[in-house]
Amino acid sequence: MVRGISIGNAFRRQGKKVDFIILSSSPFAHLADIFAFKHREIPIESENKLSKTNYPDSELYHTLTSLNPDILMIDLLWFSTNNFIKELPCKKIFLWQRMDDRFFTIDLPEGAISFKPESYDLVLAIEPFKGEGPKRQINPLIIRNRDEILQREQALKELNLDESQKNCLLAINAHPRDFDKASKRYSYLRDMGYRMVTTTNYEGGIFPVVDYFNAFDLIICGASYNSFWEAVYFDKEAIFVPTHTRFVDGERLISEYRNYTFNENGADQLVDIVMSL
Repeated sequence: MVRGISIGNAFRRQGKKVDFIILSSSPFAHLADIFAFKHREIPIESENKLSKTNYPDSELYHTLTSLNPDILMIDLLWFSTNNFIKELPCKKIFLWQRMDDRFFTIDLPEGAISFKPESYDLVLAIEPFKGEGPKRQINPLIIRNRDEILQREQALKELNLDESQKNCLLAINAHPRDFDKASKRYSYLRDMGYRMVTTTNYEGGIFPVVDYFNAFDLIICGASYNSFWEAVYFDKEAIFVPTHTRFVDGERLISEYRNYTFNENGADQLVDIVMSL
């Protein structure tokens, strides 16, 4: 959802008149309402429902064909549309990030399926990477540009924080229990003089939390795509908490890119590409 919102914000920022819709099965779909973006939710469907035989009856297929987009951007989930992606008449962009190789080949009872770059008009890397990957790359997609978030004085005021104190933000949105674990692990920072502000989107947290980054001297966040690249883009002193997932290596992000710098928001770069198709 955050990447979709980031792209929608870039369309608005550049004054592009497009009918932008986010399609997801996310438990955080309501976050799009904060930005007044159109969104539709569909159920997660099984491989049987999306098989070569059954996909015409799937909710995903019906939704995509009814929307009939001119451009379809697929954020990682290539396997959901694998059996009908070629028949969709629109331009298709696959948003790629560094994943474990197992993500791009899936064994199913009817046989293995693999990601096919040739099914798309463009496969676009949305973060830096080492090793094999798409030929074309843009910067990470960020929900706000640097000049769009609150200045320090206003951010402190809205959060009722004191300028004279050291302020620390703990924002964890990975797995539901990760927030509680991180809160306990880093509670010692209070004894070091930090005023702690904690938030998670599982409990109606602060969103978008980047709006308040200027209020904080230290940020504790997950080493997942959105949180990691937001902290890097806004040049924040940060403690990254590796997110344990099957296909994304948070430790790799930290070791290889914590000192990476970039200035242009990849969402703005993406919009330029989309409008040129």
